[in-house]
Amino acid sequence: MVDRIALTTDKQVLQLVRVAGDAATLTLEALNADGSRSVLPLSGAAVTARTKHASGDVQVVEIDGDRAIPVAGGVAIIEATVEHDGRRHTASTDVVVAPFYRDYHQALVMKLFLGMEGDPTERLRAAPMFQKPRDVLCTFEEALEVIRKADNLTRGMPKIIYLVGWQKGGHDHGYPAWDEVNPRLKRPDDASALDSLRWLICEARRYNTTVSLHINMLDAYDRSPLWDEYVAKDCLARDEDGDLLSPGIQMRGEPMYNVVYPREWEEGLAQRRIDRLIDMVPELAEGHTIHIDVFIAQREDGSPVSPWHAKPENGGLTPDRYVETQRDIFHYWRQRGFDVSGEGIFWAHPPGEGFTGLQAMSWWYPSDPDYQIAVPECLMARGRTDRDGDGDFRFGSSMHGEEIWQEDKDAMPGFLGMFCRTALPWHYLSRLERLRFEGESLHYSDGVVARPETGRRVIRKGDFVLRDDDDLFVPTLWNEREIIAYSRLGYEDRAWRLPEDWRDVASVDTYAITCEGRSPIRQDLPVVGGTLLLSLGGDQAVSIVPGSGF
Repeated sequence: MVDRIALTTDKQVLQLVRVAGDAATLTLEALNADGSRSVLPLSGAAVTARTKHASGDVQVVEIDGDRAIPVAGGVAIIEATVEHDGRRHTASTDVVVAPFYRDYHQALVMKLFLGMEGDPTERLRAAPMFQKPRDVLCTFEEALEVIRKADNLTRGMPKIIYLVGWQKGGHDHGYPAWDEVNPRLKRPDDASALDSLRWLICEARRYNTTVSLHINMLDAYDRSPLWDEYVAKDCLARDEDGDLLSPGIQMRGEPMYNVVYPREWEEGLAQRRIDRLIDMVPELAEGHTIHIDVFIAQREDGSPVSPWHAKPENGGLTPDRYVETQRDIFHYWRQRGFDVSGEGIFWAHPPGEGFTGLQAMSWWYPSDPDYQIAVPECLMARGRTDRDGDGDFRFGSSMHGEEIWQEDKDAMPGFLGMFCRTALPWHYLSRLERLRFEGESLHYSDGVVARPETGRRVIRKGDFVLRDDDDLFVPTLWNEREIIAYSRLGYEDRAWRLPEDWRDVASVDTYAITCEGRSPIRQDLPVVGGTLLLSLGGDQAVSIVPGSGF
């Protein structure tokens, strides 16, 4: 007698753009009262799929016989119902469709601020960046040195770095145009700054780094070469009376205006500037990624970006209409081979709109545990969740890097420690499925649990402990057989259990991790009973590999 049924798939995550013809095979089983199991034909069940999480009214998967076919990015719930012996049995399972070219949940995504010209307003003068010359903080040649050092400190973790202020005038200049690279950033022997930018993108690949650009599709300035065209074609925000609206100013004498996305899209200007940028810097296409800053649909108080255009008689371009156009923009970038990451989600958008299944990664990420359980990291990856700390250790948090490089791009103070406390455990956890909360414990697939234990923040897999407060012992999954150990305060002769796949290791070699690479510390440190005794100084990180001598 059938007690209940179970629906499973051979794949939990489907790729929309990276795997042609990707699909999941469904299996329906009867779990009988005597404990036996038997496969049920899907032809005898009613199988449906509905969207659980996605941006817009989209169908995430379609059912074709015993297969789930990906249609749009998001999370779908597939449900099967059968009638047996007069009883109705129902089972369901979730399927994720990832529509991205890159795995942002397995990459360290950062920004590098290159410079910003102008005289800041009083509001900005107190910011640390404006306490020193910042017209040029980092040239393209210097940027490669930053990237090299960061690659050494992260032990080659795949990285994406967006350049901020790469355009003429630096950060927040020249918009809506993206047509001229900042000449002050070029290498001395290059013919143009564009040549230097293209050189940097190519050279950075040697250091496991994709270099791309931080752009802005909202702001406009009256010194832009596109200003007159955007005014003539009514593509800029206006106030209630129809006058051009400037919502703010950052640099004295340079008022900021806003693009009206729907009008720009209707005129074909958004498509044109996207195409021009890709044509100007063809090397970007290999990286498949772009970052759009301040991609908002409304003011933070919920009012329209352009009150004049929001009126029915002037087009009715409300925040909801902005969102529709933003979806078109996301899709256009994807058609051109690019994922879009952004500054935030749910911020300055209609309630509930987080662009799930469209935006690949959010620089600032919501700290809401319910959201983080519901939407997997492969569908929306995070930057930071906490502006002042390391975030909720149970989910992990990535890092930005930008603020460290602005302070000192040569010594990079605090970079290694922040990487070890945040991005390193986050990278490990993000490949796993978040299953459930039990009290304060977050359970992952593969037997991993993150929870408080006697007041300490612990991540473990059985007796293999990856985190104990700010003592970390984490495998580098992007490298074969390497562990990074780090301690914020330091310790003497601490016992660490090695992971199961290190059971054949009798000794290890340890190396200091520095901006210049690894330097040997100890050779053939013994492993006894699968346990390693290790001593670390405060804020020290070491690379651990199976012993083979230096």
